[in-house]
Amino acid sequence: MRSGLTLAAGILAGLWLDTARRSARAEREHPPTGGFVNADGVHLHVLEQGQGAPVVFVHGAGAWAEDFAIAGLLDRAGERWRAIAIDRPGCGYSDRPRGVGSPQAQAEILHAGLVTLNASRPILVGHSFGGAVVLAYALQYPEEVGGVVFISGYAFPTPRADFVPFMVPAIPGVGPVLSRTVAQPIDRALLPALLKHVFAPNPVPDAYWDQADMLLRPGQLEASAGDIAALIPAARAMSDRYGEIRCPLAILAGDEDRILDPQAHAVRLHDAVPGSTLHLLAGAGHMAHHARPEAVMAAIERVMRAAQIEHAYEQAAS
Repeated sequence: MRSGLTLAAGILAGLWLDTARRSARAEREHPPTGGFVNADGVHLHVLEQGQGAPVVFVHGAGAWAEDFAIAGLLDRAGERWRAIAIDRPGCGYSDRPRGVGSPQAQAEILHAGLVTLNASRPILVGHSFGGAVVLAYALQYPEEVGGVVFISGYAFPTPRADFVPFMVPAIPGVGPVLSRTVAQPIDRALLPALLKHVFAPNPVPDAYWDQADMLLRPGQLEASAGDIAALIPAARAMSDRYGEIRCPLAILAGDEDRILDPQAHAVRLHDAVPGSTLHLLAGAGHMAHHARPEAVMAAIERVMRAAQIEHAYEQAAS
């Protein structure tokens, strides 16, 4: 009995040390490439390019701000506007205080960061979980948002049994231990199939394979788990209010998305928000911003133009 416990403890210790080694190596190979901003005490890592009207990219669960750089959107948007991509709390190199899993809480932190950056009336571009964050932002700060581009996002509280395994690292006490030990070899073995599924039917960019250990760092896994655990209740709380959104809203989704049903989220959101536009992208999956970056850029331009016209009208009327 005692020898068995000693062996188990030794295995856990070895896995813990291996996780720490891999995480440290991943951070050496992928150091922060942006700056940091203080958002009411939360340090957020920010990538920024260009000048002019702000366009703010908000990534999905399990990812980080580099997702938009890999897709080429940060460079392309930075050629025309002030492009900002922010690591959401706990992802990439941003801090994760307690109790910030919900899109509503993260919208508050995002707002504080953008105020510090002097990025007024931004066009918010949110993918997947980030789509829920930018919807929360539009509801919470209706006078302070220029417009929204919602890409393959989660908007309505649809049941998702497949979310449950990804929520384990968020379990208090147990989760952090698992994310640093036995979850690591399991997640490392499953990650290639998971990435292919998330991107399907489109290919996985080479850069995603290169950053695999960044995505498997314990803090990143725990942040993603907390996000997913908070998502359905948050959508339930917000969904009855989507009709209140008055800023320009462009909704994009891949018609072959295998993660979030576009009919249950994108189409339904379009029906709920008067004046919104809907574009179902043929042949694109969940990572539609990688498969069709030109469609995202066109949507940003449409929303930007509509926001500028709306703002000019408001100023003339005041």
